[in-house]
Amino acid sequence: MMTTSKSGRKVGSTGQARVLSEKEVKQILKVISVGNNAKRNTSIVILSHYLGLRAKELAALKIRDVYEDGALKKTLRLVAAYTKGNKHRDVSLENTTVINALTDSINVRIELDKSTFHIDAPLFRSQKKTNFSPNSMVRVIGDIYKNAGFSDASSHSGRRSLITKLAYKGIDINSIRQIAGHSSISTTQRYIQDNPLLMADILKSI
Repeated sequence: MMTTSKSGRKVGSTGQARVLSEKEVKQILKVISVGNNAKRNTSIVILSHYLGLRAKELAALKIRDVYEDGALKKTLRLVAAYTKGNKHRDVSLENTTVINALTDSINVRIELDKSTFHIDAPLFRSQKKTNFSPNSMVRVIGDIYKNAGFSDASSHSGRRSLITKLAYKGIDINSIRQIAGHSSISTTQRYIQDNPLLMADILKSI
């Protein structure tokens, strides 16, 4: 039986979030596509897996960060207060999957809030219509994965999955570093999961 250390981490584990495959992400999105918070939860998963946003960043977002004058913005500016390390970064919102998820989520809010809809409101909010704290966003994402059958995934799984996917698609490490908002390439490299099957294919092709 696997035991845990004083920190709560399983002995023998790396302590890193599980990387989810594209097939697994599609399965998660299918599971969460119904229910009262379907559009909200879908957007949370999409922004985590397609933009690599942290739970803290997702919790801090306001509608105005992605939407103004009746349309989605092309760029999300994560201001320093949102990010780890208090450094701002710009993230493109021009991916079609991201556009569709955000459009659906905001349309639901416009319909629900009607005359009280305001772009200074939280982009993602709780059942009580209040903003999420970073810790509560971590729990929301954890529950999404658990309900979809991936109890070993965490709020950092989307971020690590994106970084790993970009690396194995051949994107240069410095570009990945900038997308992730890391200060150093060594930090980015620690996120990339080893893939023995891919390594085997590379050696076969030499």
